[in-house]
Amino acid sequence: MQEWTTDALWAKAAAFAAETFKANPNDAAFPLNAAFTLEVLGKAALARIHPVLIADPQYEGKNILYAFGVPTAKPTTIAAKTIFSRLTHFVDEFTEEDEAACKLIIDARNRHLHTGASPFLDYKSGQWLPDFYRACKVLTEFLGRELSELLGKEHAKEAEESTTGERQRVAGEVKKKLAQCEKKFKALQEAVELEERRSATKPERSWRYFRDGTSSKSTKCPVCGSDGSLTLKHVTDRPAEIIDNQILVDSIYSPRKFECWVCELTLAGTRELAVVGLADQVIRTSEREPTDFFEIDVHAYDEPDYGND
Repeated sequence: MQEWTTDALWAKAAAFAAETFKANPNDAAFPLNAAFTLEVLGKAALARIHPVLIADPQYEGKNILYAFGVPTAKPTTIAAKTIFSRLTHFVDEFTEEDEAACKLIIDARNRHLHTGASPFLDYKSGQWLPDFYRACKVLTEFLGRELSELLGKEHAKEAEESTTGERQRVAGEVKKKLAQCEKKFKALQEAVELEERRSATKPERSWRYFRDGTSSKSTKCPVCGSDGSLTLKHVTDRPAEIIDNQILVDSIYSPRKFECWVCELTLAGTRELAVVGLADQVIRTSEREPTDFFEIDVHAYDEPDYGND
């Protein structure tokens, strides 16, 4: 399993990063090697949790066995897009925005390698480099490493400045939104329409589930204090606990969007939500019926009714 150890993958990611910054920033080799860096770095992060997370489940499970130390000829790993999707479940700081940004780079790489197209010819570094730096920083910190080990001192400093600048930019945009909504809130107070709108827009339930797999939680608006809606995505369930003969399961949810229909505040994405303190994961505890939790078919134990004749 030597090929899939975190250390081996980290070393390869660092090698790709070195090749990235050797290239002319205007050449295709610059973003191409950056894409390779992200893919292998993502694998290193998943392998830190367990190598089975990067095993391609096909081929009769041989790759999964390899992740557990069983010798396998030519073991193969999951596709890059799956890597970034899985990282959102296991690395708290790796957001859906990071996933989408990494996938854009990988899509361009795939077109470059597998088609006659040349997507990197006009692929300006300003389009992708800040996202590359952020993803590298998040995954490097998750691995307990220094960013300078991956990118070198000069580029690590540039990455730190870039990510700090991005946070400041997002914070500035959110503050503008808050100021605009504060004006609307004051106007409603002056027109004595605040309570009427609050009553008309108050969510019917504190928690709702939707068919697309998301949920919404009634949450106080950071501007006007009204009941708004925080959209959540289910991440995982913690192991069940039995307390007072009840089976209790903690479900973990990650915030994705906040909307207030009173002052009309809308915040989308983890980065914007973090500015107002709404980016923390949410835990919802629910009681499970034993028959549902253990997937017991109660009808399988029904005895035939022969009557009393």
